[in-house]
Amino acid sequence: MTTINNKELNLFGISKVITFTASPSNYNNNGFWNEGTLKPIKGRKTETYRQLNTKFLFKGENRELILKNISRFIEECKDCIFERDNLYYEVEVNNSKEPEIINTTTYILEVEFSVLDVYQDEKSITTTQNTTISINSPKPCYANLELSADTNVISYTVTINDTEIVVKNIKGNETIYIGSGKVIAGGKSKINDVEMWQFPILEPGTNNITVNRADVNLKIKYNERW
Repeated sequence: MTTINNKELNLFGISKVITFTASPSNYNNNGFWNEGTLKPIKGRKTETYRQLNTKFLFKGENRELILKNISRFIEECKDCIFERDNLYYEVEVNNSKEPEIINTTTYILEVEFSVLDVYQDEKSITTTQNTTISINSPKPCYANLELSADTNVISYTVTINDTEIVVKNIKGNETIYIGSGKVIAGGKSKINDVEMWQFPILEPGTNNITVNRADVNLKIKYNERW
């Protein structure tokens, strides 16, 4: 089954997904070779857009109805998330072609998307002690942290692999959210009470999580990425 923004495709008159093919990861190397040097300067490899190629079969009572459904579908998918085979494809339209007319009640629409991200359902782990998290997907994934304690805590340190995060002034029964570029507590920014050099990231393979005290509840939420 394939859905778009949690909506079933038959709501748009789509009776079949003919093609749904995502290209593999692609990287650019910005290294260069200075004249007269023996070796090139090693560059930084940056990931570029992957493509998602799709074809959808539209059926309807007449041409007018099918074209209305195609228009609604293109509007829905210009920035959207497809779910297919337990993966979520966050995409934006790169190019859509004129619908191919099979007959008066059947059209084929071909759309090419740029893939922004591919990820699985959210997973989470809650702990008050040192633990490990295994990431089975091939790409690093951002983690969102939720910290809470029954009483006030002056300072708490959680380390994810080599990344140390120090959280100060945790109020009792208040949850602190760290991730997605923000630090929030009580609906307000708490970034000034957190010391870290990057937001938490989980790497493919085993990730070691260590904490310096057991009176703080730590929840780590993440989506494995492909």
